[in-house]
Amino acid sequence: MRTLTDPDAPWPFASETTDTRPRPATVELAERLGVNPGVMLRHETVECLDPGGRSAMLVVSWWRGQRRPHASCIAEVGCMELQAEHAHALGLLVDTPAFRVVRTRLDQDGRSLETADLILPMDRWLIRLMPQQP
Repeated sequence: MRTLTDPDAPWPFASETTDTRPRPATVELAERLGVNPGVMLRHETVECLDPGGRSAMLVVSWWRGQRRPHASCIAEVGCMELQAEHAHALGLLVDTPAFRVVRTRLDQDGRSLETADLILPMDRWLIRLMPQQP
């Protein structure tokens, strides 16, 4: 069992990028990034592996243009049922419950630069978010 305390921390172990196809912004992604629905977004799915090489979580990210450094991030924690693509990557059954951490990286003016879904199997993770220091 791993504990997530900082959804913006770099992954300390091996990872593999499994998808980089551009995607049109859904209504939800458009709201998260402050763009119009249908705008083409850069996309990346990264499978993060634990030290034993087992899939620990997926990070599915979207952004416009080039990636830029961010000043801060916000995160919201919820739950989801795994769809076939994510379940297969994590070695779990479809509809298995998982944590969904929605992370949005912001520039110094508070504008969204990038958003991501961190998909964490509930049988492998505890979430303990720490308050940000002023």
